[in-house]
Amino acid sequence: MKYQCCVCSSRFEGSQIKDDFKNGVKEGFLCPECGANIKDNLSGQTAFDQKAKGTYSFYAFFLIIFFLDSKIEQYISTPLGANNWLVLVILFGVALSVYGFINRGLLKESNVLTTQRVGS
Repeated sequence: MKYQCCVCSSRFEGSQIKDDFKNGVKEGFLCPECGANIKDNLSGQTAFDQKAKGTYSFYAFFLIIFFLDSKIEQYISTPLGANNWLVLVILFGVALSVYGFINRGLLKESNVLTTQRVGS
């Protein structure tokens, strides 16, 4: 797992964390680049979660598909002679592909945890 320093924005592996408990740092850890006293922000958010575009639209589309399931069957599945579940899976796949394409630059940041200063 990687961390991103909230002070200098550098990214570092968890194994690079500097624990300075002996010198009085009782909470958090030190950034290996700038030496700032930081800690995991405990929100569980990654850099991808904070920067992703269209996340609310993506979830709204999923909700719409679930609520319009009978309409999808009536207007798409029946005229095409396709199984309703197949049509739903294709719609979910299209939504996921569009969301992934829009955020393709952030996919490599999906495992970078954000931090905050100790005391904030």
